[in-house]
Amino acid sequence: GYAQDAGLETFAKIQGNNTWEISSVPYIPAVENVARHAENLRDLDLDGMMLGWTLGGHPSPNFEVIARMGSAEHPSVEEAMNETAIDRYGEALAGSVVEAWKAYSAAFSEYPYHIGVMYNGPQQMGPANPLWEKPTGYSSSMVGFPYDDLNSWRAVYPVDVFIGQFQKMADGFREAQSRLKELTAGVELTARQAKKLQLELDTAEVCSLHFQSVANQSRFVQLRDRLLSSSEAKEQSKIISEILKVLESEKQVAIRLHEIQSRESRFGFEATNHYFYIPIDLAEKVLNVVDLIGKYSR
Repeated sequence: GYAQDAGLETFAKIQGNNTWEISSVPYIPAVENVARHAENLRDLDLDGMMLGWTLGGHPSPNFEVIARMGSAEHPSVEEAMNETAIDRYGEALAGSVVEAWKAYSAAFSEYPYHIGVMYNGPQQMGPANPLWEKPTGYSSSMVGFPYDDLNSWRAVYPVDVFIGQFQKMADGFREAQSRLKELTAGVELTARQAKKLQLELDTAEVCSLHFQSVANQSRFVQLRDRLLSSSEAKEQSKIISEILKVLESEKQVAIRLHEIQSRESRFGFEATNHYFYIPIDLAEKVLNVVDLIGKYSR
């Protein structure tokens, strides 16, 4: 490149753990994607990499894979992932963990990427973002309060496509996490390995819960606005039935995230914003949803 031709050192600034796709977790366990990115950068003869920003600085398998990919041995993506999994979890679990990393990576590749989605979407607050029976009229703020501004959340994506992509990610992470949990149940681990595995399982589940919440919130706003513009009783009844299903899902998501964050304070935190939510915010969200269920059930 021009910088190298001019004799300047060149660095690649990447986000090895996460960025505003979801900043409420210590890292996103899409390790295969990270390894392939590192492989591509390795071939560019760079002088170094900057691995994160104000977010994404937590020790992780992502960073370990990047370090291995940049080593003198030049391992393949598969080799780097296997070595990292063995180092973290032992030989008995390595294959199952790598399988999960690949599944998370495939699911995360469905992300509806756009700078507007990343900065304005509700994926940072996730289930802590309240729902409103009537439009607030407020605009979503940058990685802060998303309100109910669905048009800003989705950026260039049609509403149904936006919802569908987040649902794909939620399903993909949930299924991969569930399989990893099943495959690792009963396997004898050291205290260190067990602690890392629990964080791995929790992180994937929190990603899934946040993605599910984005799909739920978007669907709720879509249905709510449709209901407010409808004048036919039969159509209104059908819409309300769908709204109630979405609200029940969102309630369960908030309850589950409350359980996880209450024992693991690394979730919901980002260095510049501090806590997007704490357990009491998630409890308040449950009350918010219960109140709406009561109103729509009348």
